[in-house]
Amino acid sequence: MTGRGAAHATGTFHIPGNPGGDIHLRDGGVICVESAGSPGPDALLLRTGRITESDWTAALTTGARGTIGETELHVVAMMATQDAAFTIAAGDVDDCEFTPHAQDVPVAMSAPIDPVHLLRETSRRISSLLALQRPLCPHRDRLAPARGAQLRVLSPLRAEILTHATGRRTARDIAFASGRSVYPVTVEACRMVADGLMTVVPGTSVVVPASRPVVPLRPRRPPKPADDVPLPRSLRRSPPPEPPERENP
Repeated sequence: MTGRGAAHATGTFHIPGNPGGDIHLRDGGVICVESAGSPGPDALLLRTGRITESDWTAALTTGARGTIGETELHVVAMMATQDAAFTIAAGDVDDCEFTPHAQDVPVAMSAPIDPVHLLRETSRRISSLLALQRPLCPHRDRLAPARGAQLRVLSPLRAEILTHATGRRTARDIAFASGRSVYPVTVEACRMVADGLMTVVPGTSVVVPASRPVVPLRPRRPPKPADDVPLPRSLRRSPPPEPPERENP
């Protein structure tokens, strides 16, 4: 979808993949991005303790937000949208399909985001992640504590990440377990691996070292010429030398 139709489109982009997700548009603006690979606004709000699960259920069914203000809900919904966009881009994208007409979303931002702005922010996050000393894939690299890491004095965020790093969890899994966004958890996990606090479980990393040798291509054989086309001089074979004549005794 391009041109004027995209500028005022209302509908949903369905992006299958790992983890994939949905991008919801209203009049050309992004009102919500959902992905199974990142916590939604409910998980982010429940972690802060501002609401309970019963309060959140009531907010979805009756619209009563209780102690949650409109501004706070918009900020949390924006955080979840930006994180879901990063999660989709950092995974495997198989295809993209657009379904016109509005669809129901759990929490829509009160003010839509410009798609170009969201794309730039997602690109910035991907570039920042790849620029780290030890970039990780949030969906594949499984993390485990390094020996002696528990004995060090850590910040609350690092201590929480280290607690959930069981060797079976990725940065995405740790984000869900801690109720945090995937992007900041992934960035901090990258730094912890570089600092020797965590290790990547062998066989799960997909990062290719920059020093990996390049396998040279096999030289192609020259094509076999047709019978009626003479060979170039450089490819002609000289006939074997004739043996010298022996003198008769």
